[in-house]
Amino acid sequence: MFTPYSLDLSCAARCPAMNPAGPAWPRLRVQWALWSLLAVLLSPWRLWAVEDNEGCTWLVVLNKFEAVGKDQGSARFIDQEPIDTVDSFFSLLVDAPVDADEKFMAFPYYLKINYSCKGESSEALVRKGHLTGLKPVVLVTFQSPVNFNRWEIEQLQLQMEAAPFRSKEQCSAEEVCVMSWYTPMPVKNGSVVMHVDVSSNGLGPFIPSKRFQVNINGYMRRWLDNRYKFTIGNELSDLPIQYFMNVSSRPLWFTVDQAPVLILGGIPEEKSILLTDTNFKDFFLVELSIDSCWVGSYYCPQTSFTSTIYDAIATESTLFIRQNQLVYYFTGIYTTLHESNHGSESWVRVLASECIKKLCPVYFPGNGSEYIMALTSGKHEGYIHFGTITDGRVSFEMLPRRTSVCQQIQADICSILYAVYIPGDYRLLLLVEIEDDLAARVYYEVISYDLVTDDLDILYTIPEFIPDARGLEFLMMLGTESYTTFPTMPKGMSYNPFNNLMFIWGNFLMQSYDSESFIYLADFPRELTIKYLVNSFSGDVAIVTETEEIWYLLEGSHHVYKLFPSKGWDVYVSLQEMHQSSLYAPSETMVTLFYEGHSLYQLVYLIDHQEGWLVKRLVPVEQLLMYQQLDSQYFLKLRKGHLTLGFTDLCPFSVMRLRDLPNPKIYSREERYRAEPPGVLEPSGYHTENSLAVYQGLVYYLLRLHSKYDKPYADPVHDPTWRWWKNKKEDQDYYHYLASNWQSPGNVYIEMTSYEKIYDFKTEYQLPQRIFLDKGTSYRFSIFLTAQGHSFKSEPEPGNIFQLQSQVDLGVVLADSNCIEAMVKQKVLTNRNSVLFWITLKDKSLCFDQGISGHNLMMTSMLVKVVGSTGYCFQNTIQGPRMQGNLMVPVLIGCPPGKRLAFDITYTLQYNRLQNKHYFDCIHVDPEMPCFLFRDTFYPFFLIQDMVTGESGSFQGSYVMKVVGGGPTMDTIQEYSQEEIYRFNSPLDNTDSLIWTTKNTTTTKDSPFSIMSHQSSEVEWLCLENSPCHDTVPNSIFAPEFFFKVLVSNRGVDESTYCDYQLIFLLHIHGLPLSAKRALFILMVSAGVFLSLVILYIIFCLLLPLFVKLWNMLRLKINNIIATESYYTYSSSSGGFSSSSPAESNVDVVVKSKVAENKAEQEVTVKKSLT
Repeated sequence: MFTPYSLDLSCAARCPAMNPAGPAWPRLRVQWALWSLLAVLLSPWRLWAVEDNEGCTWLVVLNKFEAVGKDQGSARFIDQEPIDTVDSFFSLLVDAPVDADEKFMAFPYYLKINYSCKGESSEALVRKGHLTGLKPVVLVTFQSPVNFNRWEIEQLQLQMEAAPFRSKEQCSAEEVCVMSWYTPMPVKNGSVVMHVDVSSNGLGPFIPSKRFQVNINGYMRRWLDNRYKFTIGNELSDLPIQYFMNVSSRPLWFTVDQAPVLILGGIPEEKSILLTDTNFKDFFLVELSIDSCWVGSYYCPQTSFTSTIYDAIATESTLFIRQNQLVYYFTGIYTTLHESNHGSESWVRVLASECIKKLCPVYFPGNGSEYIMALTSGKHEGYIHFGTITDGRVSFEMLPRRTSVCQQIQADICSILYAVYIPGDYRLLLLVEIEDDLAARVYYEVISYDLVTDDLDILYTIPEFIPDARGLEFLMMLGTESYTTFPTMPKGMSYNPFNNLMFIWGNFLMQSYDSESFIYLADFPRELTIKYLVNSFSGDVAIVTETEEIWYLLEGSHHVYKLFPSKGWDVYVSLQEMHQSSLYAPSETMVTLFYEGHSLYQLVYLIDHQEGWLVKRLVPVEQLLMYQQLDSQYFLKLRKGHLTLGFTDLCPFSVMRLRDLPNPKIYSREERYRAEPPGVLEPSGYHTENSLAVYQGLVYYLLRLHSKYDKPYADPVHDPTWRWWKNKKEDQDYYHYLASNWQSPGNVYIEMTSYEKIYDFKTEYQLPQRIFLDKGTSYRFSIFLTAQGHSFKSEPEPGNIFQLQSQVDLGVVLADSNCIEAMVKQKVLTNRNSVLFWITLKDKSLCFDQGISGHNLMMTSMLVKVVGSTGYCFQNTIQGPRMQGNLMVPVLIGCPPGKRLAFDITYTLQYNRLQNKHYFDCIHVDPEMPCFLFRDTFYPFFLIQDMVTGESGSFQGSYVMKVVGGGPTMDTIQEYSQEEIYRFNSPLDNTDSLIWTTKNTTTTKDSPFSIMSHQSSEVEWLCLENSPCHDTVPNSIFAPEFFFKVLVSNRGVDESTYCDYQLIFLLHIHGLPLSAKRALFILMVSAGVFLSLVILYIIFCLLLPLFVKLWNMLRLKINNIIATESYYTYSSSSGGFSSSSPAESNVDVVVKSKVAENKAEQEVTVKKSLT
């Protein structure tokens, strides 16, 4: 792993003087120091820094869970599954506000936070900060996933306070030598890109906020030796000079805001790439494990072979490369995205039979997928292979579907040079080169291809020669302009979907807002050729030429500024040399140029004393423009006999402020939770491994509650954390008593109010990063401008004496004026030499159909521009100068993220009990799913819940309710087909299949189902003969039950919103009646069983005396038999020992005669009783 030098200037003693970026040119040592110093000292006041805060900066590294407190460097974000290591700690918290039955997990990583300042020891600084009350505040922002069909689209943030922790290293001090702050590094399903913003809590030393990229690297894996290695190839440890010196720069291609890992090819004769998961804060050089085969054929002639990776594109979970004519892709291991591991084992070769000459990126996803385009040559010249990436699975389709582009435009020979895809319009823009053999000329056309209709249209034919602007900054291409003798050589195109601004570039630069009417930008010299464009998609465009020059264009203007090489660049580099910056060297080569947010960065290879290294450094666009302005706008003025140096301020205003900004949460749609570390019962305030483990478990459970809250039945309180503390709030004073007496279990005190959802965002003095607009909604704010000098004049107007007007003008440019509108009101404040502009942006309710929350939003933008401010107005901030006068805000039209429809079970139960005068629940009560009685009228009510603002109110719009599934038990619920849904729910059905009906039988032409609303929601259950709930067999002695799967949707029937609210929930109905046949059958069976029992009872009562007598006789007989057998046994045993005497013989005769008489009497008695 390679880590570039940071902005820490503490290495000044060991870093030589550095020089500007560019190719490996030996720089002439021109001394700009005096001029630089003069420019800084005599510049206007707004160029001065408010305070020198650049000396201190935050430092953040990633630590494994088991490595907390150890100095093991930064870990790679590879493990994505929560770990089961903290549940044992929670089992000890018996008197704490946590549920012992819940399962607590931990995340596999911590964020270790420190800070450093110029020339001071970092360890001493951290101790000083801790003792003065400094606590870093960490804000983790989870990027929404691409596939909204699998994951919910939301702008989720988690704000955490870092916990101080003593290092485990050996220390001779009594208390602490080395310490750091730690927070859990959370992982969220569906998100692989995270922004970590670190700021101060306002105590201790002031340290400017800083953002870090913490992304999951799915291209590394733990092997058998417990070491992490790349799955795409082998990591190289060296950066040879020949890999970068005198090598041309190349563009960095990736899906904007979605790619966790970026790759860059272009290393000569090597199948190696640069790979980073931190936006080149650090990086790896990886040699790819591809076959590197070379296939040349008659249809794909290859004159030479090279191992160089020419094109490299990174998407959310898949990497694409092109080597020669071959295309490969590799899918990473992202279980948080795919819910299973279906990553690639090796590079997969695609389009094996095609000759691919170029890959073209698609910067934005669409319809839940990402895209890539491969341009062919040879046998399929004139076609384009359109690739779709969904959940890491790649598929290609050859377009156009009917015939090639060449055949459709009737060209014998043509070639597609570049392609741009617009996801929102399902449209391809193709730059096509056409050879006309008859006229012996070559010309170029911009062609539009519709993926839905398979239609192809020619939008614009590029002039054969560069227009002659005759000294103008720009020229409208109307067909009547004159041309130079320089032929046009277009190389590519660029398109911004937010403002519909399209560029065609080559040895010229042209722009268009409708892809048909173009403007030629004459500031760019025709002697240069553009190699690639870098778009920030927020109003800034950087241009790189074949000679490695850097130019800059602010969208909405027509002036192109040269940044490098320039006098402003030389001034800036001279100032950096005075500070002995480590980001510059005598010889350097630019590797690539890219935007990170609004900031432009270079990846540069520096060479000094035959040693080279890569660094990522900021391109200070604003400072360069300021220095260039100073170079051309200074003058000498005689004052008191001496010449003084002055500067002309071309900015039309001196102060620009944004005021009256609304609550940003409503429009930015950011959900934010707050989590603070648990209190520790230690005087020094340092945390232990146990308390940090508890912190991990609490943060995990907080995010788990957030994910579980999206359920059909609404809670009584609209807050995901309500269920956590609802049974613990009454004991809050007791927990506080234990903590105040140092008796909390585990020496950890959990404050319930420290884990909550934040709804009251503070309004910042800047516009949101993006604005979401629902149907008919508006965004209103004001701009306060203080003019330079006296800039007011009075002009007479009809009906008025005088009308005061300002020379400061403001305009609003809308990308789609047919979809949104802007209203500007002006108020002149003469006494303050200022102007107040009220700006209202409103949706026209015309350009978007209903959609799911956050799905397929329409991309547009608003540009607020102060006339005459471009390139001249700057505001000094802590982070450096910032350009003023141009505010470009992306606008997303549609159903905003975070809105949902929920079943209001609380009010439904109350209203049903009130209307039906009673309520009968099921025998087996389920508090999460109450039952409703079949014979009662059912009145359902629903809520519109805003997960962002916390608002929850009754849904007042119209909706359609349909039963789409059901079954007598939860396990037997079946989904119904479309035909069955129609028969079971439509009032127009005549097959006796209706499940329910309503008094309001209003239907629409498009929908044959009943339209319901908040005012008319009566439902009467029918369960007719052919319905699935008819004749339900009861499972017990209680009445039959049935579970209905109900779909509620407002699509097509509610015109108050763009949101297509779709709610599917289970409804438990009990007390269903039996059918007549089954009821009669049960009645007959029951009656038969009852009569049988009665008859048996009667028979039993009549025969009972006889049975008793028989039983007595049987018992007596058995007794006599037993007695007789006993006597004979006794007689036989007596005769064996003595002889019988006459007296004994007589006795025996008498006994036998008595027995015979008794038997005779018994027989006579039995006969009498029988007769």
